[in-house]
Parts: sequence; structure tokens; C-alpha cells
Amino acid sequence: MLLRASAFAYLAFCLMGCATELPAEKHSVFSYPDDLVYTELPTGKFKDRPYEVLGWVRSKAHFPTLEQDVGNQVLCKNYFNKAAAGLLKEAAKAQGDAVIQVRSIVIFMDGSVHEYPTPECSDDGAEGEVLVKGVAIRWKPLPKKVVLPAQNQPSAPPLAAP
Repeated sequence: MLLRASAFAYLAFCLMGCATELPAEKHSVFSYPDDLVYTELPTGKFKDRPYEVLGWVRSKAHFPTLEQDVGNQVLCKNYFNKAAAGLLKEAAKAQGDAVIQVRSIVIFMDGSVHEYPTPECSDDGAEGEVLVKGVAIRWKPLPKKVVLPAQNQPSAPPLAAP
């Protein structure tokens, strides 16, 4: 009887040790490459720069979501940023310099596909996914500035003969 009670106590002690929580998930932080990836058309220093369209590029990012809140927008935006950087890498493979018209892609259970200009993620309960697409572009060379001679400048004096 004493052996049975001590075995039960030992088993209870072991089971209490198993009730601890798993370590928290760790996520790297990704920033959006806004200097070369644009939701619509180029802005900032490249606003009016001419470009050539190369074609569509796609990227995706997967991330663990076991202990995350359902629909966690901060986590979704973080991995959207990672996928956007992936678009830039795909554009570089096609000799592109930037990506425009970036969209999140969501595929619904009925097979319909929707595009959004904002970060949108899907989550199956164990893993989240961000699908993105954009248009790769290549900057056209800037025109060279032509320097015209000034009209009211005095010409150089003639050389004197020795």
C-alpha cells in the first residue's frame, strides 16, 4: 500500500512538471522597403522618374501562429514587410530596380481570389501565410543635361604672337 501511494505521488509530481507552458514564439522584425516598393506608383525621390514595366513578381512569407491572437494585424504586417522585401529580390532577378502596385492575395475556401492594397494574412491555426504580388520595373536612364554656352559671356582674348 505504501508503495502504491508513493508511486501515485511520484506520478502526480511528474505530471505537474508537464503542465508548464511552452516557450514563447520569437519573431524577427522586418521593415517595409518603402524606398523601392510602392503600393501604387513611385513616390519620393523617384516620383517622376520614367520606368519600364518588366512584369509581375510574386512572393510569400510563412510564420508560426500557435499562440498568437487570431487576426493579429501587427504580426501580419510584419510578415507582409518580409514578403514585400521578397518581391524586391524577385524583381532583381529580372534586372528590375523597384516594385509598384503591391497587393496582398487572399484565396478563400470557395476558390475565389481577392487582392488588397493592405496587409492581409491567412492562418490555418498552426501557420500563417502572406501572399503578395507586384509589378517589377526598371528605371530608365535619366537624360543628360546639356550645358549651353552663356550668350553674354566675353570670348577668350586672342593669343598674342611672340
